[in-house]
Amino acid sequence: LTGSKQVFMMSQLSISARVSQLHKAVFFGFAKRIGQPMITLALSLSTASLCDAQSADFEVLVGPLTAIDLQFMDRQRSRVEAFANRLGRGLTGNVDRDLDTLQRILDEHIVSASDTLTLQAMGLVFGDLLGDRLSMHWVVYRDRKGRSRALRFRDLDVFLFPITMISRRQELGSDRRLRPLFDETVAETKPRLPGAKWFH
Repeated sequence: LTGSKQVFMMSQLSISARVSQLHKAVFFGFAKRIGQPMITLALSLSTASLCDAQSADFEVLVGPLTAIDLQFMDRQRSRVEAFANRLGRGLTGNVDRDLDTLQRILDEHIVSASDTLTLQAMGLVFGDLLGDRLSMHWVVYRDRKGRSRALRFRDLDVFLFPITMISRRQELGSDRRLRPLFDETVAETKPRLPGAKWFH
């Protein structure tokens, strides 16, 4: 990888199958079972302001959220809040409490496995918690197969795609718990962040 920037991405699991992983990737992570995040490292071949990686076969563009994105994401959070209220709870921003709330929504089958829209809204809330823990922010990520919302670390090529981390697992019938998924995603990501040994 001499002379190239590094792009670190967690396994896609984003809004839809339209958003692809960069195909020239070296896998750092592994999947011991359904739902364990995988980590990829890909070559970034461009320094254009909105273009972080491109080749003859693909192009990746990263930009800020639009006003429409922000409105839609607020509606998604409100959707999850409404389901949390049915449990006598609300979203607090506290990792332990909110993960427990999301897990209870799943455990009590308040949201069905076929309700992709709500499950992806839960993935957004899950991503909010990851972003807060890892100092990452939401961006728009585009490649030749589509558009997604991703978490990015500062202005570097470090991305997470949490939007469908919950919905895909539910569709596959996985009983993977959200707390270990969160902890393992954080543990896999932190070592790849600049200055990781000082990162708490």
